[in-house]
Amino acid sequence: MESGELAQVAVDVTAEGTDKLFTYLVPRSLAGRLTPGQWVRVPFGGRRLVGLYVGPAERPPEGVALKEIAGLLPDIPPIPAPLVQLARWTADRYLSTFPAALRLLLPTEARRQEVRTLTITNYRLNVDDVEALVSELRRRAPRQAELLAYMARVGGEAERAQVLADLGESIAGPIRVALEKGWLTAGRVARRRDPFADEHVEPAPPPVLTPEQEQALASIRQELIAPPAFRQPVLVHGVTGSGKTELYLRAIALVREMGKNAICLVPEISLTPQMIQRFRARFGGDVAVLHSALSAGERFDEWQRIRRGEVSIVVGARSAVFAPFENVGLIIIDEEHEQSYKQEAPPPAYHAREVAAERARLEGALLVLGSATPALESFHLAQTGVYRLVSLGHRIDNRPLPPVTLVDMREELRAGNRSIFSRALVEALDQTLSAREQAILFLNRRGYNTFIMCRSCGGAIQCVHCAVALTYHLGDDHLACHYCGYTAPVPSVCPSCGSDKIRHLGAGTERVEQELQRLYPHVRVARMDVDTTRRKGAHAAILKRFADHEVDVLVGTQMITKGLDFPGVTLVGVVLADTSLNLPDFRAAERTFQLVTQVAGRAGRGDRPGRVIVQTYQPDHAALQAAAEHDYHRFFAEEIRFRQELDYPPFAHMIHLVISGEDEAAVAATAQNVHRVLAEGGFGGQILGPAPAPLAKLRGKYRYHLVLKGPDVRAMAAEVKACFAAARGKWRASRSVSLSVDVDPVSIL
Repeated sequence: MESGELAQVAVDVTAEGTDKLFTYLVPRSLAGRLTPGQWVRVPFGGRRLVGLYVGPAERPPEGVALKEIAGLLPDIPPIPAPLVQLARWTADRYLSTFPAALRLLLPTEARRQEVRTLTITNYRLNVDDVEALVSELRRRAPRQAELLAYMARVGGEAERAQVLADLGESIAGPIRVALEKGWLTAGRVARRRDPFADEHVEPAPPPVLTPEQEQALASIRQELIAPPAFRQPVLVHGVTGSGKTELYLRAIALVREMGKNAICLVPEISLTPQMIQRFRARFGGDVAVLHSALSAGERFDEWQRIRRGEVSIVVGARSAVFAPFENVGLIIIDEEHEQSYKQEAPPPAYHAREVAAERARLEGALLVLGSATPALESFHLAQTGVYRLVSLGHRIDNRPLPPVTLVDMREELRAGNRSIFSRALVEALDQTLSAREQAILFLNRRGYNTFIMCRSCGGAIQCVHCAVALTYHLGDDHLACHYCGYTAPVPSVCPSCGSDKIRHLGAGTERVEQELQRLYPHVRVARMDVDTTRRKGAHAAILKRFADHEVDVLVGTQMITKGLDFPGVTLVGVVLADTSLNLPDFRAAERTFQLVTQVAGRAGRGDRPGRVIVQTYQPDHAALQAAAEHDYHRFFAEEIRFRQELDYPPFAHMIHLVISGEDEAAVAATAQNVHRVLAEGGFGGQILGPAPAPLAKLRGKYRYHLVLKGPDVRAMAAEVKACFAAARGKWRASRSVSLSVDVDPVSIL
């Protein structure tokens, strides 16, 4: 029976034409009980989908037969109003749909609703009153009546599995209806799925702060107590080993004293174990964690703990910026320069740094960013007074930054050394291992050989789905594509010309590991890359072995370059610094400077001094010269001049449009149509392209792209949206062609 109330619902569907609020009737059972931000089930196109109740509707749409809300989503509390506002902002800022942005707020596990226990809902239906409802239902819904009668007989609560066993599998449908109607409440496993269950962390008292840390903390305290309207985000620019994490811990302690909650984002899963250990040593069980290495159940249970207010601190990867806290007082982004804070797929392609800034604004919280190598955009905001700059220029106990030696690998070739290790690096390894110290070797390529080339025709063995060379993996003796996962056996002859002159070229982490074991048979080596860390807990296990000195040399990709603190490491070797330097991307120099500086910072963090050997074919490159001197200001001054001359960020915003499909001609035609739609539709910024993307084919689809540039990202986004709305889909040359939009991309490959 209808209550007469109307509700506006954002439905969890991302089909074309569904980016709007839908109007539903509120059933009598929910009249007066709906709260904005509450999750509901609604009928939609013959299905029942998840939706978010946004608020009451003033009037029904004309000519539409309204349907009723089917019921509440069991066991999921309402989303705080600021988070709903944040989802709307995210959708607008990143040219996404509101339903797609809402998915960021609700874990997949919540939508699946894997119920374990069922209970008659006390506030809606007393056990003593079940009989009347059962009598009413017997005529029109006998199985629902049977279910409720059964629940009354067993005392109002039962395991779902036992109900299915006693009443048959077909009772699953009536159970769903009873949950949606609110007659029953869903419960889950009584025992929490605890990601820390097997870990014990000893409490650790705070260390004495250095004068620099004291001054930095005072600046953060000033911003915390300032009125929100006058509060500035704080950028902590601290050299590696200067104690930024301790600043975060002290700031969180201040926020907790104020009765508020804190979110701390870290960029890599590999960083999470060490960071969480430090947080738990300081704050005990008042810490929840959110990242992709958790099981689905652990992630959902942690999300529930946060939403119920059982903790006041969250540590996690980029998605933790949407943690369902109320009363947030502080958001910290550690290693704020990292590319992993940018979501690429599925949409919206948000940047956690920008979302965090907006959430801080909405909730009156303080944003604190930290890095030894800040993003140019962030440091520019600090230079222009938008951010408050706090500097930590010295390591704890005034330990020196490690000296960096640039080795010209062209000279090594001229001297007859064709090894992947220079003579200087081998000599340094000899000395380090003889002294029973530890080393880290960094190479931002995994696999054994990075490609296989035919010496007759000059062609490389490529992926059949992507326009990239396949990488050889020694462990499985196969070729693999690191983009789509395609694998193939190693050919004995060239597939293009039939020649048997096949040569393996390039080096990845797997080859570095093997070469180390050949040179030093008794040295304990561990490799840390995507291939060795697929299993849950693998990151933490490798790092624990290294921390416990069960490993002498750690070989890895970029996941070992930042945040890790091992006092026993006295040598860092960068096997090849050029891997990111020659990419066709305007951020290539910045990325290289950051990687080299960050990995160099892993050396000499204990009582023994460290050193760094950087192997390169471009030792005179400005980014490497600045990294060798640990000189961020020098790098920033040169790079910001280049960005301004070419009108690149931070002096302009960019929108990257990628058109893809299996029919290359349709993709190319659509790209031209997109250009015309924008040019004729009134887009006011620059339009570069269309052209084939640097990765011209990916996962079986051809790719063309356009780059839009302009000074005002909000205006650009609004203009793009208006242009495509006016074109009404006619810009597609084929229905099979798709368009992806990336606002302020970190890469345009």
